[in-house]
Amino acid sequence: MLKRTLLFLGLALIATLIVVACTGPQGSTAKKSGEAVATVGSSSITVDDYQQILDRIPPFNRRRYASKKGKMELLDKLVEEELFYQEAMRKGLDKDDEFTSRMEQIRRGILASMVKKELYDDDVEVTEADVKKYYDENQDKFMTPETIKVKLILVRLKRNATDAEEAKAKAKAEEALKKLKSGANWDAIVEQYSEDRGTKKRGGVLPKVRKGMRGEEFDAVAFAMAKPGEISDVFKDKRGFNIVQFVEKTPAELKDFASVEKSIERRMKQEKLKERIDGTLEGLRSKANVKVYDDVLDGIQVDAGPEPGAPGAPGLPAIGGEGPQEPPAPPAAPAAPAKEGESK
Repeated sequence: MLKRTLLFLGLALIATLIVVACTGPQGSTAKKSGEAVATVGSSSITVDDYQQILDRIPPFNRRRYASKKGKMELLDKLVEEELFYQEAMRKGLDKDDEFTSRMEQIRRGILASMVKKELYDDDVEVTEADVKKYYDENQDKFMTPETIKVKLILVRLKRNATDAEEAKAKAKAEEALKKLKSGANWDAIVEQYSEDRGTKKRGGVLPKVRKGMRGEEFDAVAFAMAKPGEISDVFKDKRGFNIVQFVEKTPAELKDFASVEKSIERRMKQEKLKERIDGTLEGLRSKANVKVYDDVLDGIQVDAGPEPGAPGAPGLPAIGGEGPQEPPAPPAAPAAPAKEGESK
């Protein structure tokens, strides 16, 4: 009964359960029995059937089915699929070529995932000495970047500004600079001239800046300054015309080993795991003598349909099905851990 129900819970559900099914039930403590929780004609949905489906749902999703309403929701789904199963058998669809083809795809996918699971489950060993050596040889990867603290006056220049508009913006910035050089109060000039709403109300103070955050033009001026209180000349970047006042610089600094040890270990394990998988694939390819026939591949026609989001463009289809499927709380396949790094 369980096997029949799983087959017809929809290929989308089965696809999501492939990884979880390889691991087996997740350890429910409920006593299992053959007692029927529902009957559909002459067939029964037993506690075993229900429990084994439930066990394959991750705990954080399983809470959804703790209430009577939730239990009924899942049971209704099983009853629905049993009804469709019985109708499919009445029509002889188990002999249909489409059915046997799809079931073969599922069988192959499950077996392939079991081999991958073996590779992932076999622990990758990384010693503390390995981690320390990586740290010592790659210290450039564990540096906190140099940062500066500056104050800003910005006269904005809109995109595609005319020559006249650019000249007017530049003249405004140069007027502000002239007043500063004559001894005017910085905060007063910021209030009068700056068009940067994010910093204007706090005297033009920018959050700490590292190279690349505001562009090459800004870096070339601001990171060349070193004296607190020093004021730059007017310079142009993609935002408009800038004047900056230097406050302080924090030099680049190496992170201590203890703070990055665990992240290095994870990175090294991930790299070793990738080497293991790549090596296994290379060996399998070599034994199987894989050949790709480019002329045949090039001849395959792909009907791409309308562009995504265009009128009449469909959403993503369910795997193996023609319409949307609503599996009960399908578990997500585990993702590989992200590598260390940062982007801006």
